[in-house]
Amino acid sequence: MGRVLGLLACSYQLLNARAVAADDTSAYARVLVDTTPILAGPDSTYRKIASARRDALFAVRSRAARGYWLEVELPDGTTGFIRGEAVYVTTISDEEAQRGRFLPRVFAPPPLLEAHGEVALVAGVLGGGGLIALRPSWLLSPTFGFEATAAATVAQGGRLLIAMLGPFVNLFPEAPIVPFFNVAGGVIASSPNADTFLLQSSNLVGMSAGAGLRIGFRYRLTLRLEARSYVFFETDRYVREEELSAGLSVFL
Repeated sequence: MGRVLGLLACSYQLLNARAVAADDTSAYARVLVDTTPILAGPDSTYRKIASARRDALFAVRSRAARGYWLEVELPDGTTGFIRGEAVYVTTISDEEAQRGRFLPRVFAPPPLLEAHGEVALVAGVLGGGGLIALRPSWLLSPTFGFEATAAATVAQGGRLLIAMLGPFVNLFPEAPIVPFFNVAGGVIASSPNADTFLLQSSNLVGMSAGAGLRIGFRYRLTLRLEARSYVFFETDRYVREEELSAGLSVFL
């Protein structure tokens, strides 16, 4: 009996979506359940690409029946498939559907909610030299994870190779702009020029702490801006340096 009612509900949603199309108005799917997956294809065997919570709205892209699934547009401009029995198809204006979102035609939340990892490639300055860094991350949850840093910097005084690891915290992972904080520790290989005494030629221990922003755009493009403060420890002293960097992130 429950399955029959579910099939009838799905049929009603699809007929309603077709009627919306005939009237040349915007069709949106509103989620009726607490949470439901959005998949890469119209079948439960496809991979999950996002989760939708109750009252979330998605523009309906495909109004034809594909089993009992609807193709919907996600906030980042990509598409996925949601079960018809988990949503109610309604007609509202685009302005009403996007109310409360910050410049929805430009910005979208980074895919932190479903990601298991992140790879960021950044460039900037460290002290008086140029910096390039690769930063892979492991997300234990949308708000917490661990990040590694493999960086190289070249300045007038010499070269540094940096390898560090530490935790980070994301604030407001569902927002288009996500602040984050991190700390890390590791080793630094210093190779100074002969006429500089900034750091000795050796392997050093170092620590860093910083903060930044992940700025999400449509189509899963994420810009990363950050500032870090480093402390490099030698035998009888320490040296402090500041990093300013920017780059792009890819979520896995």
